[in-house]
Amino acid sequence: MKEIFFSAIIILMIVSCTTSTNNKTSGIATVVNETKKDSFFPVTSFIKGQMILFDSLPITPLHTITINNKTDSIWVKKSELILLLANFLSPEIKETNLIKYFKETSFNDQTLNAITFTYDPVIALPDSISLRHWDIYIDPESGKISKVYMVKQLKQKEEIVTQQLTWKTNKWATITTLLAKRNGNSQLLKEEKFIWNFNE
Repeated sequence: MKEIFFSAIIILMIVSCTTSTNNKTSGIATVVNETKKDSFFPVTSFIKGQMILFDSLPITPLHTITINNKTDSIWVKKSELILLLANFLSPEIKETNLIKYFKETSFNDQTLNAITFTYDPVIALPDSISLRHWDIYIDPESGKISKVYMVKQLKQKEEIVTQQLTWKTNKWATITTLLAKRNGNSQLLKEEKFIWNFNE
């Protein structure tokens, strides 16, 4: 029901995007809207729904881990996969609980053939919120979510670790873990990919 409601919103956004793109602007991404919303799409519920879906599939997920350019692969139980991905279920992104902390900007990204909704902080975030950014990618033809991207920052002793989740709907997920260096650069610590749809 939530996804149907969101799809209806997307159709309205696409109409706005069509008006903008018909102007033949030179940019590859057209800003459609940047406002403080009364509600956000419940991303956490969507990911939980995806977990329930792949938990019902008659497959064994593949987990690949890349460290220092060396990749190892193992087959994992679906229950183990859910635990490995659970870190991105908190803080929960619901309709209204993060509105005072984040703003929504929407784009018609012609390079990706997607309507993109991006979320960034509007104020300094409290220590209790590790989430720093997220994007939702919508297929303009079907109005359904094709991909979700999330960024979290975690403090571990004196270091700041950044985790990036890319969730490809009904297919796979990747988690990239980066360590912030004192010189301002980032060091790639680990990249993990979880695959439960092998039709690609």
